[in-house]
Amino acid sequence: YYTRPWISDEDFDPNRDPHITAQQARAIDSVIDQYNDYIADAVRQARKEGRDWYLFELGGLLDCLAYRRYIEDSDCRPDWWTPYQLPPELEALSPVPDTRFFKSDATGRTSGGFFTLDGIHPTTIGYGIVAQELITLMQQQAGVKFYRKDGRTERDDPVKINFQRLIAIDTLISDPPKSLSSSLKWLDWLDQNLQIFQRLLRKGN
Repeated sequence: YYTRPWISDEDFDPNRDPHITAQQARAIDSVIDQYNDYIADAVRQARKEGRDWYLFELGGLLDCLAYRRYIEDSDCRPDWWTPYQLPPELEALSPVPDTRFFKSDATGRTSGGFFTLDGIHPTTIGYGIVAQELITLMQQQAGVKFYRKDGRTERDDPVKINFQRLIAIDTLISDPPKSLSSSLKWLDWLDQNLQIFQRLLRKGN
């Protein structure tokens, strides 16, 4: 099941809480896959016509990072799936960042780390992973030239993102909010007892 981020697995009740099922999530995936197949076909055809086009498979990257769907549940992993190898700087963090909803308390970050508090946009280190994969594609497959700080000296070594620097400037990682977990519990209480979010959704419709 997939439900609101402030509802914990222990408190979740499918008869009460809004949710989508795994089957519904797979149906959404199927539609997205069809769009992606169309894009891949367009790139493939363009290359046949002589255009120097490349495809950056962001969806596949996110699949390799997907915590709830694949990392947490080994029975759901497709044959092609392998976990993404995080940079050592991110592996050294405790807890190791993942794609779950970001949570933190007085002790620091307790889960998540790759997506911001809206659950949609990546954090700075999340963008860093995307940037690293895109740079690797550009340098190793597309033959794009990268230069050193002088703008003239070509780099012949692999270009690597400075993740230590990204960790330092990503405040959700280096200085996470201390009261987020209690705020989520407060949202959960409002939702369960006053149905405030259900009323807002009905009003919006």
